Amino acid sequence: SKKGDKMRQAAGIMLIIFGMFLLNTVISALSGSAIHVVDIIFNLFITISAALFITGGIFCLMKKYRRLCLASAWLAVFIMIMWLTGSPHYGLSWLSWVFSILGTLPIIFVYLTKKEWKEIQD
Repeated sequence: SKKGDKMRQAAGIMLIIFGMFLLNTVISALSGSAIHVVDIIFNLFITISAALFITGGIFCLMKKYRRLCLASAWLAVFIMIMWLTGSPHYGLSWLSWVFSILGTLPIIFVYLTKKEWKEIQD
């Protein structure tokens, strides 16, 4: 259905935006401070996660690999929770609210369009 396609596309776009936000945040954080081993590990995790969000978003747009889209959306929620609890020390307060929207809505949209994904993959 057209409504389902729009929700799936919105989920993909939000995941891609989320990944780009994360990459931008990591790059700006690395450029302005001394680098410690813990920061390198955390930033590597965030960078890999951002790549997963972008990949999941692209697959959402292509209507392929629903489970990967869903996994990347759940990882977005996990990172959103980390951001809201203050785990990354360079996190901005407004960014956590952006992440909460971009992390939650894709899960809802992918779940609501589950039936349509199954019709394509069968």
